[in-house]
Amino acid sequence: MADIRRIFFFIVYCSLVYGECKFYKDEHTRDIYEKMQKWEIFGKNFTVSNKGLTYFIGICSSPNNSADDTAIIQKENSSSHVLGKLDQVNLVRGDDWILLTYKDGDPYEDACNNSMRSASIMFVCGQNKRTNVSDLMIKSITVFKNSDINQSVGYVNLKEELRKANLTILQEHTSTDHHCNYMFQLRVPEMCPPVEKNNKLSGSAIFLIIFFSVTAAYLFVGAVFMHVKHGARGIDHIPNLEMWRKLGNLAADGCEFCCRCERTSPRAGYFLDESGPDMRDDDILAP
Repeated sequence: MADIRRIFFFIVYCSLVYGECKFYKDEHTRDIYEKMQKWEIFGKNFTVSNKGLTYFIGICSSPNNSADDTAIIQKENSSSHVLGKLDQVNLVRGDDWILLTYKDGDPYEDACNNSMRSASIMFVCGQNKRTNVSDLMIKSITVFKNSDINQSVGYVNLKEELRKANLTILQEHTSTDHHCNYMFQLRVPEMCPPVEKNNKLSGSAIFLIIFFSVTAAYLFVGAVFMHVKHGARGIDHIPNLEMWRKLGNLAADGCEFCCRCERTSPRAGYFLDESGPDMRDDDILAP
């Protein structure tokens, strides 16, 4: 029983000590961190692979249940490197992005002036419904294999893969540009601005509402008047019925005039001309 309690307190201790980012929290960074804590991905771990390299990434958490301050681990075959730690964190916020940087990783060997590795995660607006590998996109990776910099093949292939995925390289390590930072991008739905619902009626909707309301009132009041005043029955309840009939006939005549394909013309051949004087009348009127 005592051993179970020790294990329980050890797990609680590890979750409290190694379970979140540690940095100098001023008023600016405190607001950013409190916003991040409301994200669904906060405290989650991600795994992404590229060119034989596997990255285990924690969002203010230790991946693979590591009992230390490890934030991002890079593995290749049997070797592994720590790219950043939870106790060395920097937060920067822009208009539509947040940059989380883990520092104090394992030192480079014969590269980057033997400096300490560091990695950054840029959070941007995006629909990230599934928290898996496909939602975590590598923006830039400094590739090291067996402590040697693969400048001729590794980075060219990496560029091609990123270009196929419609991604943009933020930083890279080449013979002329010695950036030694790992950069990732992660889409976060909570960073998207709220969509304002437009509950206002459009002009056409207002017009239709007014039109049908006036029409209904006209028919109702007119029907009551025709029934009470004139004792109308059936279709005679419609007010101004004759006017509407004439209007309908005029509309039908107009449509027939505009849309009729054939024009009426006298048929070819003999026809009786009755415009002249009628001889039968002369016989009757003769004295």
